[in-house]
Amino acid sequence: MKINTFFDFCSGIGAGRLGLEQSGLKCVGYSDTSRLSVETYKQMFNTENEKNFGNLKKIKCEALPSFDLLIAGFPCQSFSVIGRKAGFDDDRGQIIFHLIKILNETRPKCFILENVRGLVSHDKGTTIKKIMSEYDDIGYSVVYKVLTSLDYGVPQMRQRVYFIGFDKKSNLSADGFEWPTVEPVLDLENYLIDSNNDISEINLEKFTYYLKNPTNQGKHVPTDFLDEEKLIIDTRMSDLRLYRGKVPTLRSQRDGIFYIKNHSIKELTGFEALLLQGFPVEYAEKVKDSVTNRHLLMQAGNAMTVNVIKKLGDCIINHLEK
Repeated sequence: MKINTFFDFCSGIGAGRLGLEQSGLKCVGYSDTSRLSVETYKQMFNTENEKNFGNLKKIKCEALPSFDLLIAGFPCQSFSVIGRKAGFDDDRGQIIFHLIKILNETRPKCFILENVRGLVSHDKGTTIKKIMSEYDDIGYSVVYKVLTSLDYGVPQMRQRVYFIGFDKKSNLSADGFEWPTVEPVLDLENYLIDSNNDISEINLEKFTYYLKNPTNQGKHVPTDFLDEEKLIIDTRMSDLRLYRGKVPTLRSQRDGIFYIKNHSIKELTGFEALLLQGFPVEYAEKVKDSVTNRHLLMQAGNAMTVNVIKKLGDCIINHLEK
């Protein structure tokens, strides 16, 4: 069985779309409520003949075009280990059930859904059991696994759970589905390529604060770091963490990732964050000068990793061809 088309729900800036396009599939429509993300999406992709169907909770499925695969990175704050973990009690946690309703009414042959790894252990495993039961109730055979972007060609420590589902009513099954194999990671120098991004005075003050707070006081001075090329410095909460050869997970509300280049402290930019999410340079350049750096950082933090979705798309296509 072959698949050709997909619909991009919770589309963000289109990382899922790009990954599936790299697998040879065609997007027939998308859905997102963030005005700024949609503006970036339209600059990234040619959407002239496509419609943004907006809030998926209000979509009438009979109005949707036909598609073979559904993809969505549904809101994750409700299940995140760094969030309140409100789960289904949070309105954002209900999005998964709206997606399941859309799956049931549109019956695509397969789907990819993505969320934070905390979903697997949320509420002592009750949450994921509930979701898997819902998939089964509507007739989808589903497997899930936590994958790390670091294993698929980008030096980012991003762990996410991916659900891969197949429509049992189309005589399909997830049995025997083969997950992508691990790939080597390119050197960080391929990603830390922005220019004129020396640390600002404001962020230098913040950085200095982190060095003086009770957790870090007396451990470091800024000049301690300047001789180690490509050292990643992450100011997270009250903590300061150092990474070599990789960067921590990008998040929409995270500021304060710095690195050393040419004996200077640099700020990780939105352009570089896009590269770390697997967007090729030519895509990142489309929006570098038209979207503010802060918004690009936020949007990249909310995105899926292009490389991972491309690999999953390839695995689904291979599974269906068996």
